[in-house]
Amino acid sequence: MTSKRAYRSGFEEALGDTLVPAGALYEPYKVPYWMPGNYTPDFVFKGAFGDILVEAKGYFRPGEQKKYKAIRDSLVDEFCELVFILQYPNKKVRKGAKLTMSQWCEKEGLRWFHKDNLSELIEDIANDS
Repeated sequence: MTSKRAYRSGFEEALGDTLVPAGALYEPYKVPYWMPGNYTPDFVFKGAFGDILVEAKGYFRPGEQKKYKAIRDSLVDEFCELVFILQYPNKKVRKGAKLTMSQWCEKEGLRWFHKDNLSELIEDIANDS
């Protein structure tokens, strides 16, 4: 009998059906960052050159953009990379904003993928291993 993973959202669960069989671990550890608190990545690929932390996002809650920049900056000395899988890449980062979620990722130097091109992420992981 296999146990069902307790995902935090339906989007994470749908991604898990593809990412976990490809080698990703679901929320395997917490990452401390300079803002108070710890970050638990949704999925982690363990690689020869470091971990790839994958965050599944449908939308940004208030304050999350600042949090993700702090996490990215805290990973500079680690051998980790934070990447996003965006459920809605063209969604505005907040009401009234000009930037979309994908544009924000690009502006901040964070790679992003869409749920429909997960094969590109998995291929990148395989090539880095």
